[in-house]
Amino acid sequence: MKSIRIVFLVFVFCSFCKETTVDVSEGGVSSKEPKQSTVVKIHVQWEYTNLPLKMSIHELAGGQPLALWTTGSVALEKKKPFGKEIEDGVFELAPGRKKAFMLVMENLSDKDLYFFAAPHSALPVEHSFGFKFKCLCVNHAFTVPKAQVWYRVVEIRLSPDYLGDSLFLKHNLIGMSKERVLEFEKSAKSNIHSDHD
Repeated sequence: MKSIRIVFLVFVFCSFCKETTVDVSEGGVSSKEPKQSTVVKIHVQWEYTNLPLKMSIHELAGGQPLALWTTGSVALEKKKPFGKEIEDGVFELAPGRKKAFMLVMENLSDKDLYFFAAPHSALPVEHSFGFKFKCLCVNHAFTVPKAQVWYRVVEIRLSPDYLGDSLFLKHNLIGMSKERVLEFEKSAKSNIHSDHD
């Protein structure tokens, strides 16, 4: 009986000591040390809370490019200021490079809709060092006007010494009421913030 317990304890101990790896194809966490790669596959993903609209990402339009952070909207029937959709929100980027693209949301409804973005998460976590996503999680409420297409110019940068061959970036977009937006804006105007807060 005692020898069975010892064998069982050795088995349990060995199980804990084994190196574990979770599949990163779904944005999981791997215990392996990341390696430098000549190209990194970026996956931009979205989750939604109380928001009936869907976000897509698009290339910048040819011609005169819009500046980073440019945010606006255009009527559904008007010419759009962005290029083709980036399929499945996946593109490749080399370390030391940056890519600007546009977030796009279409509101086919007959009422304005409001949302904000929770700070993004990055997976695998060991690949989250050495990138900067200038996105939309900036403690700001956005309005998508009725029967219009909303857009925002954003950018991802990878440092020259970035390690990893894939990066999953996910935002949760949270719908808001007009009343909550107005209350937030009123509160923001009454508070003076500095860059050192």
